[in-house]
Amino acid sequence: MTGSTNVLTMEDDPVVRETIAAYLTDEGYSVTQAESGLQGLSLVQEKNIDAVLLDWRLPDISGGEVLSKLGSVNPTLPVIVVSGTDEVGEVIDALKRGAWDYLRKPLKNMDILINAIERSLTRAQLLKEAALEGEHLKELVRSRTEELERANALLRREAKERQEYAAALTESEARFRQLVETVREVFFVRNAHTREFTYVSPAAIEVFGLSPDQFALNSDLLLNMVHPEDREQAIEKSYQINNSPVPLIFEHRFIVGEEQQIKWISFRIFPIRDADGVVFRHVGVAEDITERKHSHDALCASLREKDTLFKEMHHRVKNNLQLVSSLLSLQAQRISNLEDRERFLDSQRRIQSMTLVHEELYRTDDLSCIDFSHYVEQLARRIEQAFSAVVPVELVVDLEKIHLSVDTAVPCGLILNELISNVYKHAFVGREQGRLFLSSYLLDGSIVLKVVDDGIGFPSNFDITQSNSLGMQVVHALVEQLSADLVITGGNGTEFELTFSDSGLCLLP
Repeated sequence: MTGSTNVLTMEDDPVVRETIAAYLTDEGYSVTQAESGLQGLSLVQEKNIDAVLLDWRLPDISGGEVLSKLGSVNPTLPVIVVSGTDEVGEVIDALKRGAWDYLRKPLKNMDILINAIERSLTRAQLLKEAALEGEHLKELVRSRTEELERANALLRREAKERQEYAAALTESEARFRQLVETVREVFFVRNAHTREFTYVSPAAIEVFGLSPDQFALNSDLLLNMVHPEDREQAIEKSYQINNSPVPLIFEHRFIVGEEQQIKWISFRIFPIRDADGVVFRHVGVAEDITERKHSHDALCASLREKDTLFKEMHHRVKNNLQLVSSLLSLQAQRISNLEDRERFLDSQRRIQSMTLVHEELYRTDDLSCIDFSHYVEQLARRIEQAFSAVVPVELVVDLEKIHLSVDTAVPCGLILNELISNVYKHAFVGREQGRLFLSSYLLDGSIVLKVVDDGIGFPSNFDITQSNSLGMQVVHALVEQLSADLVITGGNGTEFELTFSDSGLCLLP
């Protein structure tokens, strides 16, 4: 059911919302997005919505409130909860409030979402048809009552109408059975007390290699087909089915047919209660996900291979930068002029700050981000070793654990290299010792980085934009590149406060 089908996503996380929208659009759906519960409820009133994907935790009102309001406005509108938690209490609450399905984020396989939407749309269509038939039935009852009160002569007409209604009901049941028996998934009904299968759709032949009659004759036949390595877990799940008050989702390997083919089968089992709230049967769907599993395994293997290649790339970049650094060091040793030699060493330290970024990436499991707090301390320690002979400086660090993208970490490292090197070169001239304090923390979504010394301080009229120093010019250019704010405070020493945001969206502690 795609094409004109309009799916409303209520999700406050823009990344998750856009990802789901893009995937559904590729699958042929029309997608309407809402970042809050109230906005979503308004869109339901304004637009023709066929299904709703609801985040359980929204910024303004809860997913439960949204469910209740949608149920009162349109009880046949499919609402699928897509939540980041699988707490039993929240699942039960969602189902009690009318959720049609409950999926847990992150959605590792988007096919599960598509299947859930398709099943919900099919169920909604059936409910609408059933509602129409129910209204038709009410009309027939009213008509028959009036006819009985008017005259006995109308009995023949009533009998005829009964026959027409029976034919319509039979036709409706036939349509429902045709729907269930033509889908690829196995639909089954099991007695909760005797554990016997009272109905199994014909798809069991394709999925399990067994006829529905074989299921009915031996209720333990399915358990005996489970792969030996999964059998203990399957027995445990079987016990949970008999005692769980909530739907269960699980998957096992099965050995199917004479060829002993191994298949991955996914199960979704729902408890059905009687008027007293006692579970008397289980309704479930079994789906062959073997091909999906193999695709997932192949994708994981490909990702692992790409991670290895990226690590090797960063390793080689680091080695090449290290080679350039060594060449600069060798060249500096051949220069007698101290000022010219210092220029070479400054360039060497800048390259080393970039080398350190690639070294951190080579060591981490996440190739998109680096541990910036660890990087800053490593960089500061290396600069400390380079200037250890100039003046003893006590280095103090207080760095909050922050992760930065590569595009942000490199210019930040270069800025720090210039500021820290400047402290060692100029802040403690004529002093026997000094103190350098580095700190970083998150503030209102931005990163604050401070470099503070207790040295002689900058001149009162110092302006970084007018400085002739190459290092300060580099700092000014990189601050503009980061769209950052740099505040310089003088007095008893100097404080540099750099405030910026990570455009790579990698602010993960």
